[in-house]
Amino acid sequence: MTVAEELTRAVGHEHVKALESAAWLVTPGAPPEVAEVVRIAHRNRIALVPVGTGSRDAHATGARIHVQTRRMDHVVHLDETSLLVHVQAGITGLALEKILVPRGLTIGDYPPAVLMSTIGGILAVRTPGKSSARHGFFEDAVVGVSAVLADGRTIHTRVAPRRSTGPDLARALCGSEGTIGFITGAVLRIHRKPEARFVAAYVLPSVDAAVNAVYLALREEAAPSGVRIYDAGEAAAHFAGAPLPELGADEALVTCATAGPTDLATCDRDLIASAVAAEGGRAGDARLAELWWKRIHQGEPTPGPGPALQVTATPATLRAVYHEVVEAAKRAGATTRAHISRFDADGAVVFFSFSGDASIDTVRAATETAAEEAGGWLLGARATKLDPYLAALRAALDPHGIMNPGALTD
Repeated sequence: MTVAEELTRAVGHEHVKALESAAWLVTPGAPPEVAEVVRIAHRNRIALVPVGTGSRDAHATGARIHVQTRRMDHVVHLDETSLLVHVQAGITGLALEKILVPRGLTIGDYPPAVLMSTIGGILAVRTPGKSSARHGFFEDAVVGVSAVLADGRTIHTRVAPRRSTGPDLARALCGSEGTIGFITGAVLRIHRKPEARFVAAYVLPSVDAAVNAVYLALREEAAPSGVRIYDAGEAAAHFAGAPLPELGADEALVTCATAGPTDLATCDRDLIASAVAAEGGRAGDARLAELWWKRIHQGEPTPGPGPALQVTATPATLRAVYHEVVEAAKRAGATTRAHISRFDADGAVVFFSFSGDASIDTVRAATETAAEEAGGWLLGARATKLDPYLAALRAALDPHGIMNPGALTD
């Protein structure tokens, strides 16, 4: 029996699409079908590549089985008392949110751009875009995971009080990009829909002061549902035509939102306002914050092209990264504007845009070096010192190297 015939037998003719030579796009409808597809890949030593909903084109290089999960898009169980939801990996975050919101529930304050992906994809990728200052990283909501290993075995991490479970195997699967196992489902902790939400805008004397204010508020245990810092250039670009106050060249704009029970949302807002005042800031026009929130969560377009450079940094290195990149771009003949968001206790991400006549490749090379020397990491960079351990784990679970080869190697 050929590989194509085996795949057809496993998932049905209408769910197998031939791509280039020795490559197929397969759409299983249930976890047992995923397990059978993985076993076929294992027997035939063919690479298996997860592609989520299949919304992106699947291009094969050599023998590949691309597996999309769009048919596995069901809510298996919703426990409104324990605030847990068991979902299949192919449901998108936005689709799940549409089910939860009418029930007064929510996944949490995560960017809609992230929730456009499938739950399996959100859990499998490694990006700080999944973080929320209020709810933490998306993986923090994971209570249990179901996955298929390279030999076709299915595992289910236990859904039990954490003190009863021993080692948390779910953490090995989260961020593994399909190299440890193919995620087929997850049990997630969800939240009550917030009773109140407030937005506010502030003007700070500098980007440094703005960073200081945000982390002062976070250290005081404020849990905003969103925070963003704009330098003067970025504020002018993002809010052209809006009621933007005149910002000095060194000043910064901070937009923030707080949510939850009314008293708690008010307390968080007051903590942020107090931190801003401590850093010499003043209140800005709340309409800017309302526009920012609409752009993030209600689909209003943000003007201008996307950022050219994204750097993640710790609270201690964030300011140095910003200044070193600005100076490096200036030396390369470019001007810079930037915003900082995705704040959590571990750090934040700085998004840089460049303009001028200098070659973008020259500017990127100079600024990437400056960012790394200042202690930042280019978005998606890994802790390479862990590579021997990752390699050992992959070798033990996937000796033939079929699970998404090439991932987690750059």
